[in-house]
Amino acid sequence: MYAVDETVPVHPDVSAPAWAAFGVIDLGRSVVWHRDAAALDALHDAAAEPVDRSVLAEAHGRAVIDDLVGRGWLQRPADLCTDYLLTTAQIEVTAHCNWSCAFCPVSLDPKPRATMPMPLFEEIIGKIAPYETIRYVTFHFYNEPTLDRFFTDRVAVLRKHGLKLRLFTNASNLNAEKIAVLQQGDTLLQLVVNLPALDDGSFRDLTGSRGLGRTLDNIEAALDAGLPIELVVNHDGGEGRRRLDELRARFGARGVDVRSTLLSDRAGALEHDYHQNVRIEGRLSGCAWPVNHAHFSVSGDMFICCNDYYQREKFGNIRSGSVHELMTSKEAVLLRRRVFGVSDAPEDYICRTCHDQLPDFPRRQFRPLASFPVKGCRGGSCA
Repeated sequence: MYAVDETVPVHPDVSAPAWAAFGVIDLGRSVVWHRDAAALDALHDAAAEPVDRSVLAEAHGRAVIDDLVGRGWLQRPADLCTDYLLTTAQIEVTAHCNWSCAFCPVSLDPKPRATMPMPLFEEIIGKIAPYETIRYVTFHFYNEPTLDRFFTDRVAVLRKHGLKLRLFTNASNLNAEKIAVLQQGDTLLQLVVNLPALDDGSFRDLTGSRGLGRTLDNIEAALDAGLPIELVVNHDGGEGRRRLDELRARFGARGVDVRSTLLSDRAGALEHDYHQNVRIEGRLSGCAWPVNHAHFSVSGDMFICCNDYYQREKFGNIRSGSVHELMTSKEAVLLRRRVFGVSDAPEDYICRTCHDQLPDFPRRQFRPLASFPVKGCRGGSCA
């Protein structure tokens, strides 16, 4: 199951051809099938730690090992964690927000106001545009993109390069001018609106804002303009379920997808009721965020993922080279080696407090081998 940057979990097609012995899910989220079960045995033998190629060849046959090396399924230790496949680019065009949502770190530690200069934005877009695997760009990172004074100009840059925008917003500043900009062409892929409640009291408690009326007016105007809208509600059951039902009752008839989104304490950045108390010991076991997604800070730093609120785990700055150079830099490779358990992660590493590392996290992208039924095993135990 894959759920990175998806509105709902996505399952690869695992209908095996008759000749297949096993399959491997590649970075493009498709299954590559292999006909020889001996190759699976070789992969298992080499999974825990490096094994000399000659030892593997003696145990499983040189042709099997040569094939796996040719596919990139067996790699030299020094080459591990250099591969990547970008599917989104998430750009922090501003570093501030006009709401203070209880389920967001901004409510505890808001950042100073900052706006990405247009020349830096244009450099980033120019460097990501050649990646045809990028499905869309976003303008958010714990901020409100519609507060950006360069909003219109940025959309025009995306349109020029043929890139799609998935705009995450609270809609508080989604005025008629911005709606008109989003109507032009086919740049807008989706408008994703954070709307946690419909009653003034709950809305004020959850967002720290008294602007519910204006937000609802803007959403209605966007719907009248024909923009593709999705509403998301952060909740963990109980009262949140009631709020979700109310939103569906109001907007469902207009064809709006109203869905709940999983709560996250952003790798421990939130406290009290939203704190998830995650702590991972030992080696980490993989995550798609530093493999499939390019995150850019308001100053041009590339960093690990959306849960790194303070942007501590950096690959480098886009001004210093190409996207490929940063994604394959020694900093980026070391970061991924730690995330995938090839190297030990420091005790204070951000991923140790992130729910994406929990084996039973329902939207986990990479799972430890023992959680899959392999070679006659079920539930991590073998008959």
